[in-house]
Amino acid sequence: MKPSVSFKTVGCRLNQAETATMASHFEAAGYATAPFGTPCDVTVIHGCAITGKAEHSSLYAARQAKRTRPDTLVILAGCPAETLGETLRGDATVDLTIGQSGKFAIPELLHRLHPHRFPAAGGSGAMDSTPRFDTQRALIKVQDGCDFHCAYCIVPTARGIPRSRPMSKVLEEVQRVTAAGFREIILTGANLGRYEDGPRRLADLVREVEFIPAVERIRLSSIEITTAEDAIIEQMSRSTKLCQFLHIPLQSGDDGILAAMGRRYDTDTFRRTVVMAVEKMPFLGLGTDIIVGFPGENDRAFENTVKLVRDLPFSNLHVFPYSRRSGTRADTLPGQVQESVKKERLHALVEISDSKRQLFAERFIGQTVSVLIERVSVDGTGHGWTGEYLEAQVTAAALSPRQIVTMKVDKVDLRKGSGFGVQGSVPTALPGRRLHTAGAGLGRLAD
Repeated sequence: MKPSVSFKTVGCRLNQAETATMASHFEAAGYATAPFGTPCDVTVIHGCAITGKAEHSSLYAARQAKRTRPDTLVILAGCPAETLGETLRGDATVDLTIGQSGKFAIPELLHRLHPHRFPAAGGSGAMDSTPRFDTQRALIKVQDGCDFHCAYCIVPTARGIPRSRPMSKVLEEVQRVTAAGFREIILTGANLGRYEDGPRRLADLVREVEFIPAVERIRLSSIEITTAEDAIIEQMSRSTKLCQFLHIPLQSGDDGILAAMGRRYDTDTFRRTVVMAVEKMPFLGLGTDIIVGFPGENDRAFENTVKLVRDLPFSNLHVFPYSRRSGTRADTLPGQVQESVKKERLHALVEISDSKRQLFAERFIGQTVSVLIERVSVDGTGHGWTGEYLEAQVTAAALSPRQIVTMKVDKVDLRKGSGFGVQGSVPTALPGRRLHTAGAGLGRLAD
């Protein structure tokens, strides 16, 4: 009987892409994959350490796995293994800790440690196996590491210096996942905009992926400003496959706080980039990250953030309260903000975010959008996401997961519990096409 393995991923899209690769290596070595929490021989917790909370969640998952299934061999892999290090020694809930350099060779390690219990690895072909995703979109890791050393961030410690996969290897992996039926590709990395292969950069990679016929949609994960945004905006405005959605972290709308964070731009630079992008793509979906309560953030600094958020046409905000992280410069900065103040500021920005997202969605009423179907309910209704990253509910005949259809938007409702973001119908399941509506201008999506 085959040994079995289960996975629990904590954290970002990059972690999810890497878990899919680890799963394929286990499969090549002869393992069967089991759902997390069910009986299995090996449980891999692919953890996150971006915040203390994420690190705690990773450890909790490991302890839960051991408590529920005492006989399973529990492995904590990835960033927490790098940041926690020696502190995990003697923890009876974790049998093995494996850092970044070893996590793609776990089957080989298990065979060396327990040759009679676990099979040998799948040979050289395992490294080129097709990632095993449990989603309807394929996440492709193209880059790892970061050397920006922002004051609040542990990623350089956990993942090391920037390094990129050869373009040929990325394209080969895209070919394999499209052959397996995936139509939307997400390119991801720890600092995606730092991708490089010799003289070729991220925009060059995107163009090469576009040439692959089976790829119908390409989506990019977060891009740091001052890396590749200008070339990507130009490419996105011309592309028929690249989703018109950009996620560019802002973190703060106050120049003093940005400087204290160690960010490499000011608010004017950020504003100019957004204005340029929306002038080229009036219906661009624009996401960002904001940290509230960073040390030294007083009322005036927070109001500067509120003003910038109100002024710019964001469609999706991820707002986080600052969390002290040992091993970072911000942990020792003066002016730590009270938790109650962080909570108030977070709530204020979330309210603005909800309003702006509703207004953004309403602009699509009467327009056509491309939707990737991720699941189909028993009544045949399709559920998925538009290229601009709006949740969608689609009425059409014979829908199936991974299908990309063109939908006319009839209704919008982003309230919690409504069950959909934008809703519409498809007379016939057609290939998705890009929305082009000129002359909309930048506008102001105020709350």
